[in-house]
Amino acid sequence: MPIPAGDSDLWSLVSLRDTRRALAPPRYRLLVAVTSITYAIVAMIVGGMLYIATSPFDLHWFFYVYPKGPGPTWSYPAIVAGCPYFFLDLPLLSGILMTLVSAGIGLGMALGILLGARLLRQRGYPKSGPATLGTAAGLTPAMIALVTLGACCSTTAAATAGIGLVAQSSGTSPAEALANAWYLGVFQVAVVYVALLAQEQLLRIYRFAVEPYPSTASLTRIARSDARRVDRGSIVRGALRILLVAVGLTWLLSVLTLGFVGAGARPALPVEVGGLLQHAAPGLLAVVGGLFPERLVALWAGLRRKALSTGLRASIVVLGASLVAWIPPPWSGPGFCGFANELLGFAGFPPGWGAVTPPAIGSAGLIFRWSFQFLLLGLFAVAVGLSPEAAIKPLVRASSEPISGRAASTTTSGSATPSDIG
Repeated sequence: MPIPAGDSDLWSLVSLRDTRRALAPPRYRLLVAVTSITYAIVAMIVGGMLYIATSPFDLHWFFYVYPKGPGPTWSYPAIVAGCPYFFLDLPLLSGILMTLVSAGIGLGMALGILLGARLLRQRGYPKSGPATLGTAAGLTPAMIALVTLGACCSTTAAATAGIGLVAQSSGTSPAEALANAWYLGVFQVAVVYVALLAQEQLLRIYRFAVEPYPSTASLTRIARSDARRVDRGSIVRGALRILLVAVGLTWLLSVLTLGFVGAGARPALPVEVGGLLQHAAPGLLAVVGGLFPERLVALWAGLRRKALSTGLRASIVVLGASLVAWIPPPWSGPGFCGFANELLGFAGFPPGWGAVTPPAIGSAGLIFRWSFQFLLLGLFAVAVGLSPEAAIKPLVRASSEPISGRAASTTTSGSATPSDIG
């Protein structure tokens, strides 16, 4: 279905305008609020911040705000409150992050329920169509968030697997992740938001799903297009895009772990700057390429100054190549290195050879780090820098019309159809 002119701008996308518009009626706002509050309460209980008594405490009502204390600085200010029936210990930063995650869960779950309920009412519509996709997209942010439930300050076994997963994908240890637990909350917020962006894209394609009385012509056209898209190629493209988003996001967020305590001596400024660029550019490129491949091509096409376009593409090629190749000393270090540098460090070569000891994240973590975060992201960045259209083409549905033309027409006209996504 077409997106109305003026609704396809970047701000409307990042602000989840269509999602908020679909959930504007009071009954859906109530659903968002109930879902968000329920998730927040469960997360605080599992995370050890909230304890609900089965029998009354010998306490009176109290409320304190501690500006600082013996713990890490990010844990303060902290709120401590309680009564005979509950006890709450809530660091302010953790509370803010949990509020954001809970709001995202509420939006995602409520929209999934809305899409599923509306589409299931349409008699004669294929069960494998948008109803299934809409409901699955609504559950996606909740499923991802539940993996790290309460991880922002949890010490329980329920969150241990989530902490280990985040630590491995970020190239750090679970102990360092727990010592810098603010990062787990930031990681959770970012992953839920990216899932909501993907859901916003789905809502724009199946816009008719939130219409109380969609036309028969719209349903028929969408059904036929959806049936044509479900083939082996679309499954491969979808899997590749999901992989790019997942790997790119973990690599992008891992830049925050470069200054963790316990990682050794503080690296030199060139290593820090190099590490920032080496993580930020390839990671962001993979996330944007996975979520919005045609918009990425349109971005390059919209750069009218050839010198600017050439400079950006050359920089991306260099940063992508640095992930795959070898960075010579003294520029190489724990925050700025390539696959060859860590391979030399794993083999026991000295730092004079540019060897960098890989993080102690286990064999599975190293395989993920080397195969995807170094090689896949590096090669993808190099390919996009050399030829954006050729690199993005495998991510979108095959068409006789060039990608750049389709992307430009989509951006210009402010519309997108189901055949544009695949």
